[in-house]
Amino acid sequence: MGQLWINAGLVTEAGLDTDEVRLALHTLAASTVKEAGCIKFEVLQHQDNPSRFTLWEHWVSSDALSAHFEAEHTLAYLARNLTKVTYIENLTMVTNEEK
Repeated sequence: MGQLWINAGLVTEAGLDTDEVRLALHTLAASTVKEAGCIKFEVLQHQDNPSRFTLWEHWVSSDALSAHFEAEHTLAYLARNLTKVTYIENLTMVTNEEK
């Protein structure tokens, strides 16, 4: 399989400070974009509900994404239990494909 795009929704766990979560996600993104298989990793905060975030990710392969979940910075973020995943969409590019 070729490149992989991910759209994922996160919500701040109840009772946690949204600013703390935003900072932790910023730190996660800064480390993730340095991973060999990461093409893009962006974190967006919802304007109408700041406790919700969307991740836009682009990976060279599903293996690169799997390696991301074994990376020290990812494991450290997940261990903090700051957010829960509300959805994950595994996507394939339709436009801009080589013909």
